[in-house]
Amino acid sequence: MTTLTWYGTATILLNIDGEKILFDPFFRMNKKLEKPSLQTFCDVDYIFNTHPHLDHTCNLPLILKNSTATLYAPNRTLKCLEKLGANTSSAKIVRDGDKISTKKTNITVHKSKHIKFDFALVLRTIFRSIFKFQFSRAFRLLKLNKKFKMKGEIYAYEIDTKDKKIFLMGSAGNIKNYNYPKDIDVLVWPFQGRSNITKYSVKIVEKIAPKMIVLDHFDNAYPPITSRIKTDKFIHLMQKKHPEIIIIEPEFNKIIEI
Repeated sequence: MTTLTWYGTATILLNIDGEKILFDPFFRMNKKLEKPSLQTFCDVDYIFNTHPHLDHTCNLPLILKNSTATLYAPNRTLKCLEKLGANTSSAKIVRDGDKISTKKTNITVHKSKHIKFDFALVLRTIFRSIFKFQFSRAFRLLKLNKKFKMKGEIYAYEIDTKDKKIFLMGSAGNIKNYNYPKDIDVLVWPFQGRSNITKYSVKIVEKIAPKMIVLDHFDNAYPPITSRIKTDKFIHLMQKKHPEIIIIEPEFNKIIEI
């Protein structure tokens, strides 16, 4: 049996017949939102990182210190972690096209692309920071984020189990003319980063044509830079255009059987 659990932002835990694979662990920086225990993130077999941005990487030093899990990550992520003093001696670098085998899965690394923030979204974020008198906090977060430069290195993961094929993306960037994997049972789709995220998302997920979509990254993880993104319009539009595709907006720490 394969289950999926969402722990906020882009953090996904797959449990495949007892084997635990954690993707992009991050303790949300919003006091109003639930957070998992450190043990939840440490008691896993493997950790996969998609790219070195703050909300995908900054908690890895603490997790690696307290876990025996093997980390698979882009080279750029490992360089960021080393600068933070993390022990990356047992970590493994991933590259486009790599094939990684675990006891329960075969994982293929795909090149990916970070979503490009549009001007309307950037402007709205600035006004939200000013309106909520959180401009200094926003500045501190942006300054912190400079420690986690991506420099174009970002990957997605195709996870093959004995009965499911899962495609997990860390950001919703669109690569034109890219041959996305076929026959996907579950697409983990980051619903964040554009002011027109609904229409934008529909165009891309139609290319992949999965049987199920699990949304993530829609939460207000570190205000005022982020905000809660409503998913209802996307879900309604997809149900209208593609009623055969199951759409799930996961709840925090709720196990979903896929």
